[in-house]
Amino acid sequence: MPAIAVELDCSQKTVRCRLHRFNRSGLQGLEDPGGQGRRRRITEEERSRIISLVKAVPPGRLRWEPVGQLWAFDESGPSEWT
Repeated sequence: MPAIAVELDCSQKTVRCRLHRFNRSGLQGLEDPGGQGRRRRITEEERSRIISLVKAVPPGRLRWEPVGQLWAFDESGPSEWT
């Protein structure tokens, strides 16, 4: 088992666990069992919305434009500050 663990670059405990699963369930025992970890609290749509909000310029934040002007973005659109 130590040689297998070295070859696969994992622990001997992992090798033993996988061997037991293989002996119990065959090749299907080596597949990812799934269902591991905590369930998501938000939907994929909500997650996408949050990511888009984080990437957006916050309302009222000043930003330099390539032409050298300061712009403040808010819900009504950009307003120029010079």
